[in-house]
Amino acid sequence: MSDAMVEEKGLLNHAQAALLLGVSTKRVGELVRLGKLTDFMFLGRKYVSMREIVARNQEELKAGRPRRSLPKRIGASLKAAVKHDSLQIRQGGFQGPYHRKLEGEREQKQREADEALFKKIFGKK
Repeated sequence: MSDAMVEEKGLLNHAQAALLLGVSTKRVGELVRLGKLTDFMFLGRKYVSMREIVARNQEELKAGRPRRSLPKRIGASLKAAVKHDSLQIRQGGFQGPYHRKLEGEREQKQREADEALFKKIFGKK
């Protein structure tokens, strides 16, 4: 699950995805069956890709509900954050492993820059 979270920039359960897309959980299941969203199964629970949800939100879809106002989108994001299930929490939330990977990469770059500066100042020994 952790590897999938890193690759997909996070995983959301169907309830969270429905809130962010502004559709019902049944519609999320239908989008999975139609192949428009990728389904991930971990310990009997279904998840969808955060990357695909963001991409779908950015598409200009003509059918369906009109775009929600900013306060309503913020409210939906907060509701989605509350609907974490226990498996997601143990993995660090819906983007935990992805953010840990980014932080590790930043720390590694900083370490390399510090080593290069140290060698420049004190020379090779």
